[in-house]
Amino acid sequence: MSRTIKFVLLMGLILSLALSACGSPAPTAAPATQAAVVTEAPAATEAPAATEAPSAEPILTVTGAVDTELALTDADLRAMEVVKLSAEHPKKGMTDYEGVRLSEVLAKAGVQSGASALLFTASDGYESEVPYADVEACADCLVAFDGSDLNMVMPGMSSKAWAKMVVKIEVKAAAAVKAPANPNIILATTTSTQDSGLLDVLVPMFEEQTGYVVQTIAVGTGEALKMGEEGNADVLLVHAPASEVPLMDAGFGKDRMLVMHNDYIIVGPAVDPAAIKGLGPKDAFVAIYNAAVPFVSRGDDSGTHKKEVSFWKKAELDPATEKPEWFIETGQGMGASLTVASEKGAYVLTDRATYLANKDKLQLEILLEGNNAFLNVYHVITVNPEKWTAVNYDGAMAFAKFITDPGTQKVIGEFGVEKFGQPLFYPDADKTDADLGL
Repeated sequence: MSRTIKFVLLMGLILSLALSACGSPAPTAAPATQAAVVTEAPAATEAPAATEAPSAEPILTVTGAVDTELALTDADLRAMEVVKLSAEHPKKGMTDYEGVRLSEVLAKAGVQSGASALLFTASDGYESEVPYADVEACADCLVAFDGSDLNMVMPGMSSKAWAKMVVKIEVKAAAAVKAPANPNIILATTTSTQDSGLLDVLVPMFEEQTGYVVQTIAVGTGEALKMGEEGNADVLLVHAPASEVPLMDAGFGKDRMLVMHNDYIIVGPAVDPAAIKGLGPKDAFVAIYNAAVPFVSRGDDSGTHKKEVSFWKKAELDPATEKPEWFIETGQGMGASLTVASEKGAYVLTDRATYLANKDKLQLEILLEGNNAFLNVYHVITVNPEKWTAVNYDGAMAFAKFITDPGTQKVIGEFGVEKFGQPLFYPDADKTDADLGL
């Protein structure tokens, strides 16, 4: 091989090796690509704080019989008027609370008519039901803040009503009432239950709860008892025990239940011309008789009139027969008789409820009260269907059960308290006649 050829071959080998070296990747390229994979993404996504706004998620829903269902956030609740108050917890005693009034929350939802109860549901599934009537009467009921939880503050109610961790309030509507086959009943009652305003509260409640329609006839107890005896009423609400017993004994009444009581009082002009203050009932009637000062008698055989007659008999006096000028018989109900007594400056025996209900329109003062002989007791009596087959006994029993039901008895016991500072009637369905000395 010639030198020239050898030289050419050597140069080709050197060139080949040089080209091979130039085509190899740079040793730092791979690490540079690797570093791009491990970018500092975690640092960029590390702050999720923006998703933790507490006011963004509802913490309380209000559903059921409302005009507008609510899903309230913490911010929604705190935008309402936040109040602080002290309330007595049934177990913890007096404690301070902060929150929004339950009434404001319900007003925001718009509670529909016919609401019967509120059902509180806690985050752990616990449920507590409270009558809506109790909630309506509770001005200081709160949805209270307790950290991130909401607790119910329900003054005057049982510990079960003080639900914790509440997340839902459901307004429950009363169940639809099925109309009775015979929906009409006649209630014969005394003028005192009508004039006091009690029946204006009870009758609509009864009709709404049962579907019955009540025709109320307010007369004296004697007339009401006569209506029962003649089958002209289905149910009686009366207050003359001494006259009620013979009706029952004769079989005209089927069921007789104690309902309530109040008391009689003697009212008259503030100057008290017969000076009856401090006397007993018998002596008071004697003093009025001897002073020959105006006295108004209902003269209508009502329960109140029967009580008045009993006092004249105990005093061995009979102005109803003698008819002196000062003795005024109205033949009317209690409200009308009080008006006459006020106009004449006369004394009159009245039930306390009717007097208090009309007091603002009268120039009469309470002059005698508090004697055991003044007790005024009311019973409900169903007319016996075996005597009068046309009476609506089912309706009569429905009314009797309604007026002696614990819920209705509670209403009776509270009637008049807000306006007069005292109840006008005292519920007695859980007592017996013997308990009241009858």
